[in-house]
Amino acid sequence: MRKDYFWNTLGTSAVAFVSLFLSIAVTRINGIEVQGIFMLCFSFAIVFFMIGLYGGRIYQVSDVIGEFDSRTYIFLKFITSGAMVVTALVFAFANGYDSFRFALLMSLVVYKMLDAIVDPLYGIMQRNGRLYYAGISMTLKAVIGFAAFIAVNLLTYNVLYASFCLLGVNVVFILIYDIPRVRRLEKIGHLFKGDLKPGLVLLKASAYIFAFSLLANLLVNIPRQFMDTFHSEELLGFFNIVIMPATIMNLFVTFIIQPKLVSLSERFAALEYSSFNRTVTKLIFLSLGFGVIAIAAAWFIGVPVLNFIYGVDTSPFRVGLTIAVLAGTINTITMIYSNILSIMRRFKIQLFNYLVAMAGLIAACLAFVSTGSVDGAIKAFLIANAIQAVLFFITYLVIFRRVSKICPHKAQQPQQ
Repeated sequence: MRKDYFWNTLGTSAVAFVSLFLSIAVTRINGIEVQGIFMLCFSFAIVFFMIGLYGGRIYQVSDVIGEFDSRTYIFLKFITSGAMVVTALVFAFANGYDSFRFALLMSLVVYKMLDAIVDPLYGIMQRNGRLYYAGISMTLKAVIGFAAFIAVNLLTYNVLYASFCLLGVNVVFILIYDIPRVRRLEKIGHLFKGDLKPGLVLLKASAYIFAFSLLANLLVNIPRQFMDTFHSEELLGFFNIVIMPATIMNLFVTFIIQPKLVSLSERFAALEYSSFNRTVTKLIFLSLGFGVIAIAAAWFIGVPVLNFIYGVDTSPFRVGLTIAVLAGTINTITMIYSNILSIMRRFKIQLFNYLVAMAGLIAACLAFVSTGSVDGAIKAFLIANAIQAVLFFITYLVIFRRVSKICPHKAQQPQQ
């Protein structure tokens, strides 16, 4: 478990921080206007990645009864990855992207498509007690890919050429590291062959997870799209800088909850509700404690740190930065409850919660972004996060109490 925690933390940290380091590098090497375009394309590549991921590992690693075999999870990702690329093409044409934006977006989409394809392989590693294999893979891809990106960008001052390096490193590591290690753990056969029927059943079973995962990812990207529509590329670049600490906070939840997904699923399946709820409560308080520290750091040292890192003046956005980190803290609560409700196989209510929050986000963006610029976009982001956190908290309380009545001798009421 210690080995899994270490490498999963390192790997997920490396993947999450790649976007931060890329943003810093592009700002310093190419300028904040180019950073605005690059991070817009990178962020929407991650949105399309949600289509390729289609629910991710949460369904796979919590499938303790063997509802689907590993080949089905792998085969599904080839189907969803194709849909991911097609959707990205439609998006680029619909928005009238010029040749540079189009090529940049599609290179980053293919880069993330490879991450989607390899995700079920990571799931196999995790189910077989080798989560650290996935952590090592993610770490090496992130570090070497970033180094190659920097080298090419410094030589060419072209972020498109540099982006091809990210894609190339992913291909190499999937072939020489991921696939060979998975084959040691399970007989998965030919990766491109699979039975369509169980794949379609899994597609349907994972639909709710996919839908609210996509909506959760759009939470920060809708304000970014509004910024691109109403304001300059420079202001879009500043929004990317200010919002980055909030999005990176999701990393904290990922590395504290990911190694616990299997054990939490087993406890819930075994009706060990008391132990299950205690762990959930600890995760929430741990997340809130980390958030308080992050908010204080954002207010007192956030601006000078960002100025030093990016080489631009972010002092006009001190309040916005603090509010963004507050919103990120609130979002970590939603992420924890969303993972827990997925383990409990409560999907429809999650989709409803996200849809309500998304409606609130769009209304807030329409009200604040065009006139409020960066601060307006941050305000809209906070409102949406607050709405969904309240909804998810109430949902968990109601569902846990309902479950407790079924087996009261193994459950306790959640702490308020």
